[in-house]
Amino acid sequence: MATFRLTLEYDGSDFHGWQRQPGMRTVEGELRAALARVGDANVELTAAGRTDAGAHAHGQVVGLRTDRNWEPESLRRALVSVLPRDVTVSAAAPAAAGFHARRHAVSRTYRYLVVSRRAPVARRFAWEISGEVDLELMHGAAEILRGRHDFGAFGRSPKPGGGTVRTVHDISVRRATSVCGGEHLPVVVIEVTADAFLYGMMRAIAGALVAVATGRLSCAQLGAALADPGSRPERVTVAPARGLHQWAVTYGSAAGGVS
Repeated sequence: MATFRLTLEYDGSDFHGWQRQPGMRTVEGELRAALARVGDANVELTAAGRTDAGAHAHGQVVGLRTDRNWEPESLRRALVSVLPRDVTVSAAAPAAAGFHARRHAVSRTYRYLVVSRRAPVARRFAWEISGEVDLELMHGAAEILRGRHDFGAFGRSPKPGGGTVRTVHDISVRRATSVCGGEHLPVVVIEVTADAFLYGMMRAIAGALVAVATGRLSCAQLGAALADPGSRPERVTVAPARGLHQWAVTYGSAAGGVS
């Protein structure tokens, strides 16, 4: 068996997430169908993360085990030629035998985009909110979340009965300007790098930071939610999936030679 590391990009708007589901259009389903079309149906796949329905990816990593000895660039080009337009393979590289895209990852980075007005041209890729965003308040709230905490109020474990402690290595908030359709859109970019994420964690963090930045939640209330993993503040709206962008995955030497 040959092992490869694939990097995927996709617009998640029309997908029911990454994981294959009967009767649903998913990224894994489209990738498996593409592999079958290039004569490689007998494969094993692992993914760095299961993106939500409607969420997007810029650096989703997939481990591929196959009995075909592809040249990596030939594999990438073959898949790109048959994949639908809303998903592509941006890179392919050989990986060590036993490489697992999820278990061997040491950190993941997500970005969440917020637009502080109604913006139809951005509605598939950002959360449109009403009201001004106080960036200084958002910065202060973000710092509360940095470090190792029990994020049980912000998501659930991917394993039944699993732990909810995670380490946020870095968190930042900044303004950016997106030019769409000839107009400038005021975009707030929330970026979080953690060792791992709970289901719904990044969207809950984005919702909490927006609640603080718009005056619906105080930093003290946010800190209290972090101290009490069993409860989420009533004023926090879980941010919609369309603004979520899986950005990058990092691997270390334990991944058996892949970086």
